[in-house]
Amino acid sequence: MKCRLLLIWFVVICPSAMSQSRNGQLWAEYMLNYAFANSFNLENTISYSTAFTTPKWRSFEYSPTLDYSVLNWLTLTAAATMTFTAQTEDYNTFELRPAIGTRIHITPNQRVLLRTYLRVEQRNLKNLDTKEWETSYRPRVRLESIIPINRKSYYEDRLWYGIVDVELLYTTNDVKERFANRFRIRTGVGYRLNAGSRFELIYMLQESRNGINEAFTSVDNIIRVRYRQFLRVQKKHIEGTGN
Repeated sequence: MKCRLLLIWFVVICPSAMSQSRNGQLWAEYMLNYAFANSFNLENTISYSTAFTTPKWRSFEYSPTLDYSVLNWLTLTAAATMTFTAQTEDYNTFELRPAIGTRIHITPNQRVLLRTYLRVEQRNLKNLDTKEWETSYRPRVRLESIIPINRKSYYEDRLWYGIVDVELLYTTNDVKERFANRFRIRTGVGYRLNAGSRFELIYMLQESRNGINEAFTSVDNIIRVRYRQFLRVQKKHIEGTGN
């Protein structure tokens, strides 16, 4: 059975992947979380990303996200992301991206955490050279899991944990921007030192396309290095979106 699945993978996936361009990226992320009023958490994410390969680009991003824990299994989110991207040598963009969403906890308070993250973004993209704005809406759907390795619960200190998730991002109309539509698979490892500190190293495989009617034309191998800091700890476990 395993041999058959492997054969199917080579026949179906490999020809498509070989026809795509491959790129390497590095993302450095700092996430500052502040919990308040027993049910709210404000996550401030500052990140820098760049490409190892040509065409070179770099991006600076700030994203505040407010989480409201309605029930044990339901969290509502609202965010406003601001991004400056040097797309090419002569093409720079600024993006303002408000978003609303919800996280549904399928296995709350269990050892292995499984949840879905659904959100819709309004993407307002400005060409800094022509001063023109483009607007589109991008739904995002993510299925994610956190797996404790050396402890019984994700909420224990000195914990190693695994991270696995898959996400689809797509625009509702064509936008002249690199990586507007994406399919992501992430896997990584994290270390919870204590209630205030998390360190995570994540590998993300990302397929990208520029337009909604185009085929995926590039495969990105992305290394994400992040530090997550929590200034206050509450009885409810509100962890932020984790981007």
